[in-house]
Amino acid sequence: MKTIIRGDDPGALSVKPESVEEEIIQNVRVLLSTAKYDVPLARDMGLDTNYLHKPQPVAETLLYQAIADALEEYESRAELVDIVFEESAESGVIIPIVEVEINE
Repeated sequence: MKTIIRGDDPGALSVKPESVEEEIIQNVRVLLSTAKYDVPLARDMGLDTNYLHKPQPVAETLLYQAIADALEEYESRAELVDIVFEESAESGVIIPIVEVEINE
């Protein structure tokens, strides 16, 4: 099952997701919204933030790799299909739109 997850949509967190698919999607959302070193007992979990304050093409490349690495390490049930970046014209923020294939 392919699913698209936006990096600016944190969604609601559930302690008990209703399905495996919902659990995987929730895990991907958490990874997209978590920076490395922010989780006290899992400092390596999340995205490396070395893409911040870089020119857009460089930032997108670094962010792509950070997302791919985080998915491979922390949610291997979600296979990365594609990442498209959308830029917010107001704030200049790069928003990743991630497409994953859910493998159970």
